[in-house]
Amino acid sequence: MRILILHPHLNIKGGSERLTKVLLDGLSKIEERLELKLVTGALSDDWFGKYLGITEMLRLGADREEVEERVSNIVRSFEPDITVVMVQEPYYCAIAKSVYAKTKTVVYVHFPIDEEISEDNLRDYETHLRYPTLTPRYVNAPDLTLCNSRRTKLAIEMLWPIKAEVVYPCIDEVFFEEPDLEQRRDNTILYVGRFNSLKRQDILVSMFSLVKEEVRDCRLVLAGFVDPRHREYYEHVRAIVDSLIDKYRDIELVPSPDDKKLLELYREAKVYVHPRIGEHFGMAPVEAMLQGAIVVIRMPTGLAEVARHTLEAYLATSDHEMFRYVIQILRRSNSELVELRRRARALAEGFRDVSFASQVLDKARAVQS
Repeated sequence: MRILILHPHLNIKGGSERLTKVLLDGLSKIEERLELKLVTGALSDDWFGKYLGITEMLRLGADREEVEERVSNIVRSFEPDITVVMVQEPYYCAIAKSVYAKTKTVVYVHFPIDEEISEDNLRDYETHLRYPTLTPRYVNAPDLTLCNSRRTKLAIEMLWPIKAEVVYPCIDEVFFEEPDLEQRRDNTILYVGRFNSLKRQDILVSMFSLVKEEVRDCRLVLAGFVDPRHREYYEHVRAIVDSLIDKYRDIELVPSPDDKKLLELYREAKVYVHPRIGEHFGMAPVEAMLQGAIVVIRMPTGLAEVARHTLEAYLATSDHEMFRYVIQILRRSNSELVELRRRARALAEGFRDVSFASQVLDKARAVQS
């Protein structure tokens, strides 16, 4: 079976890019003959270097006619049984179908509207081969629409005239390394996320003083990829941190950490806090669970569909509640937190790359029958 996987920009280290790697890793482990082809405009070598031999490159910044011709030629040559587009761009499904009618097209939707797009950065998205203004025209092009949570499924079915099926995101195998869940941790608060305004790193910096008043020895670490489409927001957060550094020396920015550094940060953190409002699912919180950090996540979130409040994570209904939970966890003894860590780790263990790949493949095959 031939499977073509397309993502326009694998040089940005965010959730959709990580999940594309997870899909490739999972499909590579399935014990049957699968011929894989990856199509992208750019990629990061540390995440995708091992797949260079199966990769066909598009050109970032190319006009749409060039991109369509290039994708058409790749599909025509490869003749995939299944074409999977790993970001909400059903336009690519339409291209694949137009040149090879036998391919079954699948689109994985992280949210039906990309909330990060504005008039100011729309051109940057087009440079990265994303065409959100075309989406309404092509929502019916995929044979199968998958999404990351029931929350996203509801949004799709309200905004697009189609049905969607949920396949929860799974986690890169690098984060499954076993930590010492009984080891005492310092009062470190961690957040991992691409730097853009929806991720709300600035609110954590601004409210850190409130936590510091009650837990004097706490520290805050903000780690994440500096997205070239949102560079100004990273500079904004850095300026806030710089303005507070003399007063609070326990704030650290870690821009664009590699996976080894991320693993280290997760293992050091007592609390992982996720302030994004309306998180579609939340892969980083699950990574944190695997490494023993207690997760506090701002509602609404797709993660609430699988994690129980106070049993595997803390689900906060407001910013005030979110910070009260952080303070509560920091004050708890290590022995009180160990059982919560074990439950969270047990939940997160189910989010394996082979599970994700198998679900995507099975659902695509069901469309074929």
